[in-house]
Amino acid sequence: MTKLELLQQQEVWLTAVEKAVKKVPTGKIVKYVVQKIMERTKVPNTYQLGEVCQILAKDNPVLKGKGGCWSIVSQINDFSCISCTVKLWDGEYTVSLQHIKSFDYLPAECQQMQLVCDGASAHRR
Repeated sequence: MTKLELLQQQEVWLTAVEKAVKKVPTGKIVKYVVQKIMERTKVPNTYQLGEVCQILAKDNPVLKGKGGCWSIVSQINDFSCISCTVKLWDGEYTVSLQHIKSFDYLPAECQQMQLVCDGASAHRR
């Protein structure tokens, strides 16, 4: 929800409360409403190729066991501004922006991590 503007955050909460029939909405409902608003408003994808990010597995079964791991953005997806393809030691995954968080490394640090990732991938083969 934090990637949305303040007015959009308010809209998310009001819509989620409405969907929860005037009760406190569950996290699942809030997440659903956030996703719909992000799709509608085309939240800009601020990630850069080569950027090092932490995986936030949350409730994504594809990322199970990978929460907290680092990854490298390998593709900014044109078909959707709310997702990236990231490279981990065991392959590439297309993830929504809610499943990654930048480590805010400097470009030189990102390049070093890219070398580590390439080495780990080569070793795995």
